[in-house]
Order: sequence, then C-alpha cells, then structure tokens
Amino acid sequence: MQYLPSCFAEKHLNGVSGFIKLQISNGRQWPVRCLYRGGRAKLSQGWFEFSLENNLGEGDVCVFELLRMKEVVLQVTIFRITEDLGLLSPPPLLQQNQNMSSAKLLNNPLQQHLTSTKMIRN
Repeated sequence: MQYLPSCFAEKHLNGVSGFIKLQISNGRQWPVRCLYRGGRAKLSQGWFEFSLENNLGEGDVCVFELLRMKEVVLQVTIFRITEDLGLLSPPPLLQQNQNMSSAKLLNNPLQQHLTSTKMIRN
C-alpha cells in the first residue's frame, strides 16, 4: 500500500474510488486500485506488483504526474538511490537528455500536476 501526498490527492484525485493506471516512461501501464477518503489517497491492489516489477527499493523516489483526468493515468518517474553516495540518480532517459536535470523536472510549469513520494519499507 502506498499513500500519495494529501495536497496532490485533494487537487487531482478527489472522489476517485476504483482503478487508475500507473504508467512508466516506456508507456507500460499497471492497473492500481486508488481509494480517496478524508483528504488522502492510497494505492492498494496492484501497487505491490508495480513496485516489484519496477524494482522499487527503500529510499527510491517516485514522482507522479497526472496525465489524464477522465480515465485517471499517473505517469511515474522513478529516481533510484545511489547506495555508495546516498544520492538520487535520474532514470536512464533523463540521464541521456542533457537539457533536462532532475531539478528542472521539479521546477517545470506542470508542477501543479506533480508530486513525489519516497519509498519506505515497513
């Protein structure tokens, strides 16, 4: 189970109760159950499969971007923790594009449609 930040959930997922899609940079999608209640949104059924298939680990950061509202699709960009330095490294596509840094990604005009979540293992 994964909770999304309440400010993002209130603005973009208010009233959502059912399956949404998580999409990564290559276009692959996973159906994930989203439940919005009391100003919070949690991802449950399907999240475990998404995290396993994308090798999410403790300390990794997922940036969620709303792509579509009618049939909710969230683009997920994963920043992995670099163990030896304790730094986040951008995904390969961002590393190849020298015109975009992770700082620029987060200062993008689409910022109101973005949120990030740090992975924590229970």
